This record gives sequence, structure tokens and C-alpha cells, in this order.
Amino acid sequence: MTRLRSLACSALLATALAVASATVFAAPASAGSLYWKNGTNVSKSTVWSGATASNIQCYSPSGYNATMCIRFDRRAIYVRNNKANGYFKLGQWTGGGNTYICQNNRTKSTGDNSWVACQWNWPKKNCYTMRTGYGQHEWYVISGPSGIKCY
Repeated sequence: MTRLRSLACSALLATALAVASATVFAAPASAGSLYWKNGTNVSKSTVWSGATASNIQCYSPSGYNATMCIRFDRRAIYVRNNKANGYFKLGQWTGGGNTYICQNNRTKSTGDNSWVACQWNWPKKNCYTMRTGYGQHEWYVISGPSGIKCY
């Protein structure tokens, strides 16, 4: 009888731990999504064609060797590789719980000053921040955020 009681207690404890683990480690229902794309090559003139002060915003923090521009009229991220140093470059647009990352894979001498484009249909009625970054296939680093842009 004692052995049966011990098995019952062990089974109950295991069930309680499983439920607690699932509760503690479950993702919140309102968690946002990560959208990551490898950009397609575009020319500098494509990025700037039709640009005005109201439809484009760029961010290029020191030390990351990348410039990203957001074209609001195209819902596009453009990422320039400012220095061909063997690292891919990133542009990140975060808002409304979602993160959109565009990756420029042109890492060698052909990557210097190259532009890539990524497009999404992100929600307009949010506030966003921009970040840039660089990395290799196993890691990346990302800058601090830009100021907030709401549109």
C-alpha cells in the first residue's frame, strides 16, 4: 500500500511539474513575429528615385558599417554595406510587437556600398524604431535603436 501511495505521489508530482513547466516557458499569446529576408540587389538610384523628406528615413549609427533606409511609400527596407569587411549587414524595423530584418549578404569587395531591398506589408498604424547590424552565419550584433517613427 505504501509503495502504491508513493507511485501515485510521484505521478502527481510529475504531472504538476509538467504543467508548471509548460506554463512558465510557454510563449505569451501576444508575442510578435520575426520576419527575416535576404535582400535582393538594387541600385542606388532605385533607393533614391522619388524620395522626399516625408517618404524616406535613414539610419547609420557609427561602428556598424551599415546604412538602412525605410521607404514608407514602398514599405521597403534598403540596406547598404558601407564597408566590405567580410560581414553581412542588417537593417531592422521593429514596431507593434513585430521585427522585420533585411540582410545584405554582399560581404567582400563587391559588397562595398552595395544596396539590397526587402519589402513587407507591415501595419502602418504603429510606431517603429530602426537598428543596423552586422554578422556572420553563426552570430550577429545589432545597434541601439533610432528615434521612434510613428505613421
